[in-house]
Amino acid sequence: MNQRISNILRGESCPQDCDLRPVPLPVGVPALECRELDFSYHDGAPAVAGVSFSIQRGESVALLGPNGSGKTTLLKLVTGLLTPDAGEIRLGGKILDAAMAREVFRIVGFLFQDSQDQLFNNFVAEDVAYGLKNLGLSAAEIQERVSLALHLTEAQHLARRPIHHLSGGEMKRVALAGLIAMRSPLLILDEPQNALDPASSEHLIDLVEHLHRDHGYAFLIVTHKMDFVPRLAGRVIVMDQGHVLCDGSVRAVLTDIPMLASARLAAPGITRYFYEARRRLGLPPGQLPLTVEEALASKIED
Repeated sequence: MNQRISNILRGESCPQDCDLRPVPLPVGVPALECRELDFSYHDGAPAVAGVSFSIQRGESVALLGPNGSGKTTLLKLVTGLLTPDAGEIRLGGKILDAAMAREVFRIVGFLFQDSQDQLFNNFVAEDVAYGLKNLGLSAAEIQERVSLALHLTEAQHLARRPIHHLSGGEMKRVALAGLIAMRSPLLILDEPQNALDPASSEHLIDLVEHLHRDHGYAFLIVTHKMDFVPRLAGRVIVMDQGHVLCDGSVRAVLTDIPMLASARLAAPGITRYFYEARRRLGLPPGQLPLTVEEALASKIED
């Protein structure tokens, strides 16, 4: 965990002075821990097999893999929407069992890939406030949280709009606002950039960076937008055919071109360009850039 996140978890304030501190977790306990998870659907084919990993407080992890690799099934397991056939899940140190599944929202916020599956109230502000009412908060605090969450997701102008009048991108922002309002310490995002235009996608990344860097939220993010992974996460887990194929730092994983290819994945575009350029020049890979900014500060020939 980097020093800035450690300072935030010790109580340093946000540089933007917004009150978004997540619900505290016990010190020294992972936000999420999975131990040897197995799960199969009715056809008997294993969707998740022997999956083990943990996410620490304030850590941001990208979960990558081709379609059908088990990513979405894994997300449903760790949020209590599915029950594993074998293995154990701990959230904030507590075993995720049938009783805790009813309270999982206090620790985990889950952004569905399709936001239409997540929004069910008539109006936007009602939907963002729905989970807060189950926390027993005062009307004033609920209003304050809803207002701040809609502001941060650039959706304040939608507060009174009917849900069925929203575009796909607007639904995504409103669903994310509902998670921010709850202040669950672990946010799980399934393809969060789906249905977003480039400007909205950039804003979402900035918001994830802010919540992680300035407030110490932990993230588990599924994405196929490889160019954005270095900004979204510090660690990458790669799944293939229900198994964890690789778990390591962003640089170690995203510059392992052969491993990614074996999992039917591609490195960020700029990383692939430098890899191929060096290979065609007969040069060793060297330290491949992960972003355009890194590329501008480097050369093909060292």
